Amino acid sequence: MTRLSLSLSDLCCCERLALWSIRCLISHYRLPSCPETKTTDGLFPACFRPALDAAEGAFADATHLLKVADQPRLAVNAPGMQSLTALEERFLRGIIAAQNEGQREVFVLLAEVFPDRFVQGCLATALTLLADCLAGAGHWLPKKLLKDETTISGGGALSSINRWRSISPSRMRVLWPQDSGPLHAGMSHDASRVMH
Repeated sequence: MTRLSLSLSDLCCCERLALWSIRCLISHYRLPSCPETKTTDGLFPACFRPALDAAEGAFADATHLLKVADQPRLAVNAPGMQSLTALEERFLRGIIAAQNEGQREVFVLLAEVFPDRFVQGCLATALTLLADCLAGAGHWLPKKLLKDETTISGGGALSSINRWRSISPSRMRVLWPQDSGPLHAGMSHDASRVMH
């Protein structure tokens, strides 16, 4: 079987945020801090700004080292692209490893593509900082990325559930949103509070 390339719709929300963050940090596309929501870069609490700045600097150092050595640039798409490059998939696996204290695994993943130890160090630093920011904001990536198997194109939710096999959906508590709009005006108060 041939392996289909991943797209954004194949990723869970935490992986999408990680990918968006990687793309924005490498391309120096940063959102200003928002004083109303006390967030930085869109979704991270403002206290993560120094770590995100350091991750952006580490990506910039790696890019500079690659340029000096006449190596190809980091093959990362623009923030809005739907498809993932092989390097972006590798970076996501690196973040997963970093969140699970697999620092050595991060270097192994990077060494397969970047033989220069300085480039590996810069990228490992950036990925580890980003992994820490994601975890600190409550975004833990699944331990298994759809990597060497065929994927369902466009089946993001199904793909995510497939990777979280140890979690039984029957044990999950789902709080459905309650609407108090015109459709619910005729319903009794007790009927609108039903939890499914």
